[in-house]
Amino acid sequence: MTTMSERRMALWTPEGITLEPVVLPAEVVLCVQVNGTQLVSIAASPTQQEALVLGFLHYAGLIRAAAEVRALHFSYRLADSGPATRHTLCADVWLDHDVDPLPDSWMRTSGCGSGVVLGELREPNQPLAHQLVIAPHRLIEMRQTLQAEAVLYQQTRGTHASGLFTPEGDLLALAEDIGRHNTLDKLLGLCLLHGIKSEEMILFTTGRISSEMMSKAAWMRTPFVSSMTAPSSMAVTLAESWGITTVGYVRAGQIRIYAHPWRLLGET
Repeated sequence: MTTMSERRMALWTPEGITLEPVVLPAEVVLCVQVNGTQLVSIAASPTQQEALVLGFLHYAGLIRAAAEVRALHFSYRLADSGPATRHTLCADVWLDHDVDPLPDSWMRTSGCGSGVVLGELREPNQPLAHQLVIAPHRLIEMRQTLQAEAVLYQQTRGTHASGLFTPEGDLLALAEDIGRHNTLDKLLGLCLLHGIKSEEMILFTTGRISSEMMSKAAWMRTPFVSSMTAPSSMAVTLAESWGITTVGYVRAGQIRIYAHPWRLLGET
């Protein structure tokens, strides 16, 4: 299935209305079944599907490593839904162990309308005390790298991107999706698939940092979370408690630091 859809739109300007071609990001419903039982349905982009499934299962506490997955099969089906035909992607996962069903109250749709988040936050056992310090210009370079590598966003302007960077600014993994929460699940899945270490690395995302996003960053043990936009008040409260440096609105001329500025300023 294609990751984009080409259409035409009406473009209004003070000079008049013209018809212009437009590329929109594709969207599917990802149905995840574990050991023959449906677990959850996620609105997602049809990319990096294996990573999304593995990352979500890891964050849900159902697996600890990719090796616990005995089989993972994908299949598409079309389901007519009113005036539109929806693409449903089914992920059939078989683990090497039994799992208890997650309570319904533990799942809820994310506020941005795409992706699924857990109803309770994953808290780290202790605050992240990593002593890495990053120069401000490194963050600006990371933003530039993320924008340059986010190909789907460049083509559609309708997706989020998240990247995992080393303190030196090297991009270790990149994930794009219509849902910002999905990008973090995909990053976690990529780490599981390719043996990438997320601990002591920097997480950079294009989307708003919510409490769920901060929880997933803590689950990956990334002590530094950066965004092109802003964090929520709850996310900052959690970051202060969990020892996670949090910055937003990274620009060439400014960086807003909301929690634990010492990792960027080099002082407590």
